[in-house]
Amino acid sequence: MATAKLTRFIECGKIINTHGCHGDVKVEPWTDTPRDLIDLGRVFVGEGETKKEMKILRGSVMQGRFLMLSLEGVTDMNAADSLRNTVLYADREDFHLDEGQYFLSDAIGLPVLDGREGREGKLLGTVTDISPNAASDIYTVRTPDGIDVLVPAIPVFVTEVVPGEYVRMTPIDGMFENSEPDKEND
Repeated sequence: MATAKLTRFIECGKIINTHGCHGDVKVEPWTDTPRDLIDLGRVFVGEGETKKEMKILRGSVMQGRFLMLSLEGVTDMNAADSLRNTVLYADREDFHLDEGQYFLSDAIGLPVLDGREGREGKLLGTVTDISPNAASDIYTVRTPDGIDVLVPAIPVFVTEVVPGEYVRMTPIDGMFENSEPDKEND
């Protein structure tokens, strides 16, 4: 099975507005907790693998879910406004993941293999999206027939994620078998 190349940079937030007249920006963080982004100490902007590093000079959490950041080189409202709608990236090496942790973006696009006894390794589909939910994330798995199946990201269903390689799931009977489109009668 071919492995996917893991990219150096990971999307970690988006500048959604300016804040004040000294160049601060309001950021919607895409990390587990808003503080995680501040703790990185730097972010990157730009397209492709060539990105510009921007040091985080100061940061604070606002309303429990947004960030106010002061970025090196952004010193007035015009400079901050030019960054509006800019996606921020983090270098994956700046994060310290525990054993078994992975970036959700590393699971998107991976093949999903069946982990049930007697069906081990059968292709169930491909992860096309992961949506946050209050109880657990939800994996969207597109079957080979083009049907989307929603699978809660809980250990009983998602048993293994090997970033860049595969996701192993143990679905309940019928979860994927009933995913074929209805056939019209002749």
